[in-house]
Amino acid sequence: MRYFVAVAEELHFGRAARRLGIAQPGLSQQIKRFERHLGAALFVRDRRGVALTPAGEALLPLAREVLDTARAAEELVRSHGAGEAGLLRVGLTRSAAWELTERLVDGFRQAFPAVDVRLSSGYTALHENMLRAGQLDVAFVRPPIGLDGGLTCRVIAREAVVAAVPAGHPLARRRSVRGADLAAEPLVWWPREHGPGMWDAMLDQVFGEGERPRVSRWEPDEEGMLHAVAQGHGVTLVVAGRASRLRVPGVAVRRFAAPVPTVPLGIAWRGDRGSPLLRRFLRHAEKELTEKVTTDVTDEVR
Repeated sequence: MRYFVAVAEELHFGRAARRLGIAQPGLSQQIKRFERHLGAALFVRDRRGVALTPAGEALLPLAREVLDTARAAEELVRSHGAGEAGLLRVGLTRSAAWELTERLVDGFRQAFPAVDVRLSSGYTALHENMLRAGQLDVAFVRPPIGLDGGLTCRVIAREAVVAAVPAGHPLARRRSVRGADLAAEPLVWWPREHGPGMWDAMLDQVFGEGERPRVSRWEPDEEGMLHAVAQGHGVTLVVAGRASRLRVPGVAVRRFAAPVPTVPLGIAWRGDRGSPLLRRFLRHAEKELTEKVTTDVTDEVR
């Protein structure tokens, strides 16, 4: 098809051969073999030159279409093999500072527009199960996580934890608080099974290792927790970046005095199912994090 289109467009075997980078006798033989295969002459050859036959004229637009399709197919396979196209399923953890995950995900989308990046949101334990089941390719999680089932996790940042208290609470008048200030307060909290690593890390750092305050109310996420605080059901702990985005009326957010409690943010994936596209995303994330070091996300909360 490629040889035929070259001769049809040049209407000269010599020019077509030079265009194709092959010898003219070889091109002539290929065209004759093609005509025998089709059972019809494609060119009229005489002293005046070369012209298309009616069969050749009918074939030319279809041949161009075939070549365009073949080129598109080659490019599609190459881009998938290079991790520059395809479907990437990414799990976002709701507690993460959106500025960091947004920079990594949106930056990847801009760099590789042919990739279909599909986002879902959930908690760490759910993402672990979805990675193991092959329902996600990569996920933002709160380490430590279980590394069974072939999971790999890399910590990419640490985020500050802040306290959220009712706006009329005496602690709301302070610029910063300590864990001891909250120890006697009822705690609005979330289920440990959503993310055991983060659950333990936050409580251990704020109240002391193994110390657990009285929980007055359980809520599934930060939104529910902050609304419960606004209603006077107790105090809670939230990652600073998440608190700055939610800003629920009736809630005062206060930083901790040093040492400031922090929780890690990580990227997890199933190492035994690494695809070129997943490896491309991980290399992009590595490059972004190296170029703009963000090992500590400590957003100012006013």
